[in-house]
Amino acid sequence: MKRLFILILLSIPNIAAALDSNISIGKTIEIESKTLNEKRIIQVHLPDAYRNGETRFPVLYLTDGPGHFSHTVGTMNFLANNGRIPQMIIVGVANTDRTRDLTPKILVSKDLRFQNGGGADNFLNFFEQELIPYIEKNYRTQPYRVFSGHSFGGLFALNAFLTKPEVFNAYISVSPSLWWDDQRLINDAKVFFNKTASLDRTLFVTMAAESDRMLGPYNEFVNMAKESKVKGLIFANKEFDDEDHGSTVLRSQYFGLKQVWDGWNMPRDTFSQGLSAVQAHYKKIAKKFGFDVQVPEGIINNLGYNALGDEKLAKAIEVFAYNVKMYPNSANVYDSLADAQEASGALNKAYKNYAKALELAESNDANKAMFEKNKERVAKLLTVKNKIAGE
Repeated sequence: MKRLFILILLSIPNIAAALDSNISIGKTIEIESKTLNEKRIIQVHLPDAYRNGETRFPVLYLTDGPGHFSHTVGTMNFLANNGRIPQMIIVGVANTDRTRDLTPKILVSKDLRFQNGGGADNFLNFFEQELIPYIEKNYRTQPYRVFSGHSFGGLFALNAFLTKPEVFNAYISVSPSLWWDDQRLINDAKVFFNKTASLDRTLFVTMAAESDRMLGPYNEFVNMAKESKVKGLIFANKEFDDEDHGSTVLRSQYFGLKQVWDGWNMPRDTFSQGLSAVQAHYKKIAKKFGFDVQVPEGIINNLGYNALGDEKLAKAIEVFAYNVKMYPNSANVYDSLADAQEASGALNKAYKNYAKALELAESNDANKAMFEKNKERVAKLLTVKNKIAGE
């Protein structure tokens, strides 16, 4: 039972971050946009593993950042910590005029209430020409981008998919307002699906318990997408009959991210086959999504402790040493390697790696006291060993 508890705990490689008394999920930056001719507030979340090596991460872009940034970060971390999706950089964008930014140009409707709309193409240019280059210049990103938007943001997602699908690799459209401009995007979609032979993209669309004005064009779009013959397109949809227009976003992000990263989760029997099988799984993932994928630190750590628990000391040391190579800035990987070295009697090596873990541990690392005790324990063992050897 004790060993099972340890394995479950270590499956979350950044448990120390989760226990940090100074909780922060990101930072706010301001971008001067020439495209929009105004300043924009951007929220950026970096995943816990960002600081533990040189790994690059896919990016999720959100509209309505102030409303959806925090719960989306939580959803992403929850799914990533359970091995369902990769850790991601999340970028939330605040809108200064939602109707203007998120709606396509009005071509049909005579409704005077929304005459300030129609700036979606320009807002997409902001993403393509300014925001994405800024993020990719300043952060370690993978060449895989996901976009998610709700309501008018969901409409924006579909408009971007239909007009410039190359900007993002995957789109999550939450309760899209397809009634806009007398449902013009339905006609645009018909043209798109008829003329597009192949497209390697993922599109996930959801709908809450909404009015007929929302449901009618949604159902028409879904049927059209399902019947389309576009090679390579992955389309899925989901209705949440027990959610309203506002509450549907959280669950849509959860299921949407799972759909985007379908196949990421490692089959149960792979873990028992050892490191080579786990590496093969992530190579398969890399081929599917088109970017290099490292085996997560926590997965390797669990493999090492499995071997250590089975008293396969050489194998445990091999696995933990691989984790050190992959994540050289993580205190945890040195501490784990030292555990196996101490168990094998290599006390000098264990002391060196316990000291390295303590050196890398930040002041707010919940495991720092444990690293200190481990180092002191091995120091005492070395003193006794050297004393016996000198007698």
